[in-house]
Amino acid sequence: MIEMRNKENLKYSNEIPKWAKYAHTIIITVIALIGAGAFVLGGYFIFEKEGLGAVLCIFVGVVIVWATRMMILGSKLHTDFTIISELRNDGYYTYFKNIKSGHEHEHLIPFQRMQEVLIARKTQYVSSGRSNTPGYYVVCAQIIMKWQDEHGNVDYALFGLGSRSDLAKWVHKFWEHHVPVYHTLQNVSEASAQDYAAGYHELDKTLLSSMDALSDIETRQRRNIPIWQSTDMKQHKAQRHAANDRRIFRPLFAGVLLSLFLIAMLWVPYWPIEEEMFPDSSPSPMVCILTVLSIVVSRTYWRRGQKWYIPLVDTLVILTAYFAGLLTAKLWLPIPSIYFEAVLIDVLTAGFFLIIIFLVFKLIYLRDRLEKRSK
Repeated sequence: MIEMRNKENLKYSNEIPKWAKYAHTIIITVIALIGAGAFVLGGYFIFEKEGLGAVLCIFVGVVIVWATRMMILGSKLHTDFTIISELRNDGYYTYFKNIKSGHEHEHLIPFQRMQEVLIARKTQYVSSGRSNTPGYYVVCAQIIMKWQDEHGNVDYALFGLGSRSDLAKWVHKFWEHHVPVYHTLQNVSEASAQDYAAGYHELDKTLLSSMDALSDIETRQRRNIPIWQSTDMKQHKAQRHAANDRRIFRPLFAGVLLSLFLIAMLWVPYWPIEEEMFPDSSPSPMVCILTVLSIVVSRTYWRRGQKWYIPLVDTLVILTAYFAGLLTAKLWLPIPSIYFEAVLIDVLTAGFFLIIIFLVFKLIYLRDRLEKRSK
Protein backbone atom coordinates (compact mmCIF):
# COMPACT_ATOMS: atom_id res chain seq x y z
CA MET A 1 0.00 0.00 0.00
CA ILE A 2 1.34 3.42 -1.02
CA GLU A 3 1.20 6.00 1.74
CA MET A 4 -0.27 9.29 0.50
CA ARG A 5 0.47 12.56 2.29
CA ASN A 6 -1.78 15.60 2.40
CA LYS A 7 0.05 18.40 0.58
CA GLU A 8 -2.80 20.89 0.29
CA ASN A 9 -6.53 20.99 0.95
CA LEU A 10 -7.83 17.57 -0.28
CA LYS A 11 -4.71 17.08 -2.44
CA TYR A 12 -2.45 14.12 -1.67
CA SER A 13 0.87 12.87 -3.00
CA ASN A 14 3.21 9.92 -2.43
CA GLU A 15 6.21 12.27 -2.31
CA ILE A 16 8.31 12.01 0.85
CA PRO A 17 10.82 14.54 2.28
CA LYS A 18 14.49 14.24 1.28
CA TRP A 19 15.53 13.43 4.83
CA ALA A 20 13.16 10.44 4.76
CA LYS A 21 14.77 9.18 1.54
CA TYR A 22 18.22 9.38 3.14
CA ALA A 23 16.94 7.68 6.29
CA HIS A 24 15.47 4.81 4.22
CA THR A 25 18.79 4.34 2.43
CA ILE A 26 20.75 4.24 5.69
CA ILE A 27 18.33 1.80 7.36
CA ILE A 28 18.30 -0.54 4.34
CA THR A 29 22.11 -0.49 4.19
CA VAL A 30 22.47 -1.31 7.89
CA ILE A 31 19.96 -4.18 7.68
CA ALA A 32 21.67 -5.54 4.55
CA LEU A 33 25.03 -5.52 6.36
CA ILE A 34 23.48 -7.45 9.27
CA GLY A 35 22.19 -10.02 6.77
CA ALA A 36 25.63 -10.33 5.19
CA GLY A 37 27.11 -10.82 8.66
CA ALA A 38 24.62 -13.63 9.34
CA PHE A 39 25.74 -15.44 6.18
CA VAL A 40 29.41 -14.99 7.09
CA LEU A 41 28.76 -16.35 10.59
CA GLY A 42 26.84 -19.26 9.05
CA GLY A 43 29.85 -20.04 6.86
CA TYR A 44 32.07 -19.99 9.93
CA PHE A 45 29.79 -22.46 11.72
CA ILE A 46 29.85 -24.73 8.67
CA PHE A 47 33.65 -24.64 8.75
CA GLU A 48 33.56 -25.48 12.47
CA LYS A 49 31.02 -28.26 11.79
CA GLU A 50 28.40 -26.61 14.02
CA GLY A 51 25.37 -27.64 12.00
CA LEU A 52 22.65 -26.11 14.18
CA GLY A 53 24.37 -22.73 14.40
CA ALA A 54 24.95 -22.72 10.64
CA VAL A 55 21.29 -23.44 9.90
CA LEU A 56 20.05 -20.73 12.28
CA CYS A 57 22.45 -18.09 10.90
CA ILE A 58 21.66 -18.89 7.28
CA PHE A 59 17.93 -18.85 8.07
CA VAL A 60 18.28 -15.42 9.72
CA GLY A 61 20.29 -14.23 6.71
CA VAL A 62 17.59 -15.38 4.27
CA VAL A 63 14.88 -13.63 6.31
CA ILE A 64 16.91 -10.40 6.36
CA VAL A 65 17.54 -10.59 2.60
CA TRP A 66 13.80 -11.00 2.03
CA ALA A 67 13.02 -8.08 4.37
CA THR A 68 15.64 -5.90 2.65
CA ARG A 69 14.15 -6.67 -0.74
CA MET A 70 10.66 -5.73 0.49
CA MET A 71 12.00 -2.45 1.89
CA ILE A 72 13.73 -1.62 -1.40
CA LEU A 73 10.55 -2.32 -3.37
CA GLY A 74 8.56 -0.21 -0.91
CA SER A 75 10.95 2.73 -1.21
CA LYS A 76 10.76 2.57 -5.02
CA LEU A 77 7.04 3.34 -4.82
CA HIS A 78 8.03 6.75 -3.46
CA THR A 79 11.18 7.41 -5.52
CA ASP A 80 10.37 5.97 -8.98
CA PHE A 81 6.79 7.19 -9.30
CA THR A 82 4.83 10.39 -8.73
CA ILE A 83 1.21 9.86 -7.71
CA ILE A 84 -1.25 12.65 -6.97
CA SER A 85 -4.88 12.30 -5.91
CA GLU A 86 -7.15 15.29 -5.39
CA LEU A 87 -10.83 15.92 -4.76
CA ARG A 88 -11.36 19.11 -6.73
CA ASN A 89 -14.41 21.25 -7.35
CA ASP A 90 -14.99 19.44 -10.64
CA GLY A 91 -14.48 15.87 -9.36
CA TYR A 92 -11.89 13.28 -8.33
CA TYR A 93 -8.56 13.82 -10.11
CA THR A 94 -5.61 11.40 -10.28
CA TYR A 95 -2.16 11.87 -11.82
CA PHE A 96 0.55 9.25 -12.33
CA LYS A 97 4.09 9.62 -13.66
CA ASN A 98 6.85 7.04 -14.07
CA ILE A 99 9.93 9.13 -13.34
CA LYS A 100 12.33 6.76 -15.13
CA SER A 101 10.35 6.31 -18.36
CA GLY A 102 8.64 9.70 -18.31
CA HIS A 103 5.22 8.14 -18.93
CA GLU A 104 2.35 10.28 -17.59
CA HIS A 105 -1.35 9.61 -17.13
CA GLU A 106 -4.12 11.72 -15.61
CA HIS A 107 -7.81 11.06 -15.11
CA LEU A 108 -10.81 13.00 -13.85
CA ILE A 109 -14.10 11.56 -12.57
CA PRO A 110 -16.63 14.42 -12.61
CA PHE A 111 -19.16 14.55 -9.79
CA GLN A 112 -21.93 14.31 -12.40
CA ARG A 113 -20.74 10.81 -13.33
CA MET A 114 -20.58 9.55 -9.74
CA GLN A 115 -23.57 7.33 -9.01
CA GLU A 116 -22.76 6.98 -5.31
CA VAL A 117 -19.93 6.91 -2.78
CA LEU A 118 -19.43 4.24 -0.13
CA ILE A 119 -17.29 4.82 2.98
CA ALA A 120 -16.01 1.42 4.08
CA ARG A 121 -13.46 0.46 6.72
CA LYS A 122 -9.95 -0.79 6.28
CA THR A 123 -7.28 -1.39 8.89
CA GLN A 124 -3.56 -0.87 9.17
CA TYR A 125 -1.40 -2.76 11.66
CA VAL A 126 1.05 -0.68 13.69
CA SER A 127 3.81 -2.38 15.64
CA SER A 128 4.47 -1.27 19.20
CA GLY A 129 8.20 -1.54 18.60
CA ARG A 130 8.59 -3.83 21.61
CA SER A 131 8.82 -7.61 21.50
CA ASN A 132 6.80 -8.01 24.72
CA THR A 133 4.04 -5.55 23.76
CA PRO A 134 1.50 -6.32 21.03
CA GLY A 135 0.76 -3.81 18.32
CA TYR A 136 -2.63 -2.44 17.37
CA TYR A 137 -4.85 -1.82 14.34
CA VAL A 138 -5.76 1.68 13.19
CA VAL A 139 -9.22 1.94 11.63
CA CYS A 140 -9.11 3.92 8.38
CA ALA A 141 -11.67 4.83 5.75
CA GLN A 142 -11.77 3.36 2.25
CA ILE A 143 -13.64 5.71 -0.07
CA ILE A 144 -15.26 3.75 -2.90
CA MET A 145 -16.55 5.94 -5.73
CA LYS A 146 -18.99 4.19 -8.06
CA TRP A 147 -19.10 6.03 -11.37
CA GLN A 148 -20.19 5.64 -14.98
CA ASP A 149 -18.12 6.57 -18.03
CA GLU A 150 -19.39 8.14 -21.26
CA HIS A 151 -20.10 4.68 -22.71
CA GLY A 152 -22.30 3.65 -19.80
CA ASN A 153 -19.73 1.32 -18.21
CA VAL A 154 -19.72 1.25 -14.41
CA ASP A 155 -16.35 1.40 -12.69
CA TYR A 156 -14.96 2.00 -9.20
CA ALA A 157 -12.25 4.33 -7.87
CA LEU A 158 -10.69 3.97 -4.43
CA PHE A 159 -8.95 6.28 -2.01
CA GLY A 160 -7.90 5.57 1.57
CA LEU A 161 -7.97 8.09 4.41
CA GLY A 162 -6.77 7.77 7.98
CA SER A 163 -7.83 11.21 9.19
CA ARG A 164 -11.39 11.74 10.42
CA SER A 165 -11.18 15.49 9.82
CA ASP A 166 -10.04 14.98 6.21
CA LEU A 167 -12.80 12.41 5.72
CA ALA A 168 -15.39 14.95 6.87
CA LYS A 169 -14.16 17.38 4.19
CA TRP A 170 -14.49 14.69 1.51
CA VAL A 171 -18.00 13.75 2.64
CA HIS A 172 -19.19 17.37 2.69
CA LYS A 173 -17.70 17.91 -0.78
CA PHE A 174 -19.71 14.93 -2.08
CA TRP A 175 -22.83 16.24 -0.38
CA GLU A 176 -22.32 19.69 -1.90
CA HIS A 177 -22.43 18.10 -5.35
CA HIS A 178 -25.48 15.94 -4.48
CA VAL A 179 -23.62 12.63 -4.62
CA PRO A 180 -25.32 9.99 -2.41
CA VAL A 181 -22.95 8.83 0.34
CA TYR A 182 -23.30 5.46 2.09
CA HIS A 183 -21.21 3.76 4.74
CA THR A 184 -20.48 0.19 5.85
CA LEU A 185 -18.71 -1.24 8.88
CA GLN A 186 -17.17 -4.02 6.80
CA ASN A 187 -13.38 -4.22 6.45
CA VAL A 188 -12.45 -4.13 2.75
CA SER A 189 -8.67 -4.08 3.22
CA GLU A 190 -8.14 -6.97 0.77
CA ALA A 191 -10.48 -5.73 -1.98
CA SER A 192 -9.19 -3.98 -5.10
CA ALA A 193 -11.15 -1.77 -7.48
CA GLN A 194 -11.63 -4.76 -9.83
CA ASP A 195 -13.19 -6.84 -7.04
CA TYR A 196 -16.13 -4.46 -6.69
CA ALA A 197 -17.32 -5.11 -10.25
CA ALA A 198 -18.72 -8.47 -9.11
CA GLY A 199 -18.97 -7.99 -5.36
CA TYR A 200 -20.04 -4.42 -4.63
CA HIS A 201 -23.70 -5.42 -4.25
CA GLU A 202 -22.74 -7.88 -1.47
CA LEU A 203 -21.63 -5.10 0.88
CA ASP A 204 -24.02 -4.10 3.67
CA LYS A 205 -24.44 -0.37 3.23
CA THR A 206 -26.50 2.33 4.93
CA LEU A 207 -27.17 5.88 3.76
CA LEU A 208 -24.85 8.27 5.61
CA SER A 209 -26.78 11.08 7.27
CA SER A 210 -24.25 12.19 9.88
CA MET A 211 -20.51 12.01 10.50
CA ASP A 212 -21.29 10.34 13.84
CA ALA A 213 -21.58 7.04 11.97
CA LEU A 214 -17.87 7.37 11.10
CA SER A 215 -16.67 8.08 14.64
CA ASP A 216 -14.54 4.91 14.71
CA ILE A 217 -12.25 6.22 11.96
CA GLU A 218 -8.75 7.00 13.28
CA THR A 219 -9.30 4.89 16.41
CA ARG A 220 -7.08 2.04 17.58
CA GLN A 221 -8.18 -1.53 18.18
CA ARG A 222 -6.30 -4.42 19.71
CA ARG A 223 -7.96 -6.91 17.36
CA ASN A 224 -8.47 -6.58 13.64
CA ILE A 225 -11.92 -6.14 12.15
CA PRO A 226 -12.91 -9.32 10.25
CA ILE A 227 -11.90 -9.03 6.60
CA TRP A 228 -14.73 -8.87 4.06
CA GLN A 229 -14.48 -10.94 0.90
CA SER A 230 -17.05 -11.21 -1.86
CA THR A 231 -18.15 -14.57 -3.27
CA ASP A 232 -16.04 -13.90 -6.36
CA MET A 233 -12.98 -13.06 -4.23
CA LYS A 234 -13.35 -16.31 -2.29
CA GLN A 235 -13.57 -18.28 -5.53
CA HIS A 236 -10.48 -16.59 -6.95
CA LYS A 237 -8.65 -17.25 -3.69
CA ALA A 238 -9.51 -20.96 -3.87
CA GLN A 239 -8.32 -21.05 -7.49
CA ARG A 240 -5.03 -19.35 -6.54
CA HIS A 241 -4.52 -21.87 -3.74
CA ALA A 242 -5.12 -24.77 -6.12
CA ALA A 243 -2.72 -23.30 -8.69
CA ASN A 244 -0.05 -22.68 -6.04
CA ASP A 245 -0.46 -26.25 -4.79
CA ARG A 246 0.16 -27.62 -8.28
CA ARG A 247 3.07 -25.34 -9.13
CA ILE A 248 4.80 -24.87 -5.78
CA PHE A 249 3.68 -26.70 -2.66
CA ARG A 250 3.11 -30.24 -3.95
CA PRO A 251 6.47 -30.36 -5.79
CA LEU A 252 8.10 -28.88 -2.67
CA PHE A 253 6.50 -31.55 -0.46
CA ALA A 254 7.68 -34.28 -2.84
CA GLY A 255 11.17 -32.77 -2.74
CA VAL A 256 11.14 -32.80 1.07
CA LEU A 257 10.19 -36.50 1.16
CA LEU A 258 12.83 -37.37 -1.44
CA SER A 259 15.44 -35.47 0.59
CA LEU A 260 14.47 -37.35 3.76
CA PHE A 261 14.68 -40.66 1.90
CA LEU A 262 18.19 -39.82 0.62
CA ILE A 263 19.30 -38.56 4.04
CA ALA A 264 18.11 -41.78 5.66
CA MET A 265 19.76 -43.92 3.00
CA LEU A 266 23.10 -42.14 2.60
CA TRP A 267 23.74 -40.15 5.80
CA VAL A 268 21.82 -41.43 8.82
CA PRO A 269 23.66 -44.82 8.96
CA TYR A 270 26.86 -42.93 9.77
CA TRP A 271 25.43 -40.82 12.61
CA PRO A 272 26.58 -41.61 16.15
CA ILE A 273 24.10 -43.01 18.68
CA GLU A 274 24.13 -42.48 22.45
CA GLU A 275 21.58 -44.11 24.76
CA GLU A 276 19.43 -45.27 21.82
CA MET A 277 19.17 -41.71 20.47
CA PHE A 278 21.06 -39.44 18.11
CA PRO A 279 23.07 -37.01 20.28
CA ASP A 280 22.80 -33.23 19.98
CA SER A 281 26.27 -33.18 18.43
CA SER A 282 24.96 -35.18 15.47
CA PRO A 283 23.22 -33.62 12.43
CA SER A 284 19.89 -34.83 13.86
CA PRO A 285 18.73 -31.51 15.47
CA MET A 286 19.54 -29.55 12.31
CA VAL A 287 17.68 -32.04 10.09
CA CYS A 288 14.71 -32.06 12.49
CA ILE A 289 14.38 -28.25 12.42
CA LEU A 290 14.64 -28.13 8.63
CA THR A 291 12.09 -30.94 8.34
CA VAL A 292 9.54 -29.15 10.52
CA LEU A 293 9.97 -25.84 8.69
CA SER A 294 9.79 -27.53 5.27
CA ILE A 295 6.64 -29.47 6.14
CA VAL A 296 4.88 -26.40 7.59
CA VAL A 297 5.59 -24.48 4.37
CA SER A 298 5.00 -27.24 1.81
CA ARG A 299 1.78 -28.36 3.51
CA THR A 300 0.52 -24.78 4.04
CA TYR A 301 -0.32 -25.14 7.73
CA TRP A 302 -1.47 -21.50 7.87
CA ARG A 303 -4.52 -22.05 5.65
CA ARG A 304 -7.88 -21.98 7.40
CA GLY A 305 -9.33 -25.03 5.66
CA GLN A 306 -6.67 -27.53 6.72
CA LYS A 307 -8.06 -30.71 8.28
CA TRP A 308 -7.24 -31.60 11.89
CA TYR A 309 -5.44 -34.82 10.93
CA ILE A 310 -2.90 -33.19 8.59
CA PRO A 311 0.04 -33.15 11.09
CA LEU A 312 -0.65 -36.80 12.00
CA VAL A 313 -0.60 -37.84 8.34
CA ASP A 314 2.56 -35.81 7.76
CA THR A 315 4.28 -37.51 10.71
CA LEU A 316 3.46 -40.95 9.28
CA VAL A 317 4.67 -39.92 5.82
CA ILE A 318 7.95 -38.59 7.26
CA LEU A 319 8.43 -41.85 9.16
CA THR A 320 7.75 -43.83 5.98
CA ALA A 321 10.36 -41.83 4.04
CA TYR A 322 12.95 -42.36 6.78
CA PHE A 323 12.27 -46.09 7.15
CA ALA A 324 12.26 -46.57 3.37
CA GLY A 325 15.69 -44.94 3.19
CA LEU A 326 17.10 -47.07 6.02
CA LEU A 327 15.67 -50.28 4.54
CA THR A 328 17.21 -49.40 1.18
CA ALA A 329 20.58 -48.73 2.82
CA LYS A 330 20.29 -52.06 4.59
CA LEU A 331 20.67 -53.80 1.22
CA TRP A 332 24.41 -53.05 1.32
CA LEU A 333 25.07 -51.92 4.91
CA PRO A 334 24.57 -53.72 8.22
CA ILE A 335 22.21 -51.33 10.04
CA PRO A 336 21.32 -52.25 13.63
CA SER A 337 17.67 -51.99 14.69
CA ILE A 338 18.66 -49.27 17.16
CA TYR A 339 18.88 -46.84 14.21
CA PHE A 340 15.21 -47.42 13.44
CA GLU A 341 14.38 -46.68 17.08
CA ALA A 342 16.46 -43.49 17.05
CA VAL A 343 14.78 -42.36 13.83
CA LEU A 344 11.37 -43.07 15.36
CA ILE A 345 12.22 -40.78 18.30
CA ASP A 346 13.34 -38.03 15.92
CA VAL A 347 10.19 -38.30 13.79
CA LEU A 348 7.90 -38.28 16.84
CA THR A 349 9.72 -35.16 18.06
CA ALA A 350 9.18 -33.48 14.69
CA GLY A 351 5.54 -34.60 14.73
CA PHE A 352 5.06 -33.06 18.17
CA PHE A 353 6.25 -29.67 16.92
CA LEU A 354 4.10 -29.98 13.79
CA ILE A 355 1.03 -30.54 15.97
CA ILE A 356 1.91 -27.55 18.18
CA ILE A 357 2.37 -25.24 15.17
CA PHE A 358 -0.86 -26.51 13.59
CA LEU A 359 -2.80 -25.91 16.82
CA VAL A 360 -1.42 -22.38 17.12
CA PHE A 361 -2.84 -21.50 13.69
CA LYS A 362 -6.18 -23.12 14.55
CA LEU A 363 -6.40 -21.21 17.84
CA ILE A 364 -5.73 -17.93 16.05
CA TYR A 365 -8.53 -18.62 13.57
CA LEU A 366 -10.86 -19.75 16.37
CA ARG A 367 -10.24 -16.48 18.21
CA ASP A 368 -11.02 -14.52 15.04
CA ARG A 369 -14.32 -16.40 14.55
CA LEU A 370 -15.37 -15.79 18.15
CA GLU A 371 -14.61 -12.08 17.84
CA LYS A 372 -16.57 -11.91 14.60
CA ARG A 373 -19.61 -13.51 16.25
CA SER A 374 -19.41 -11.16 19.23
CA LYS A 375 -19.61 -8.21 16.85
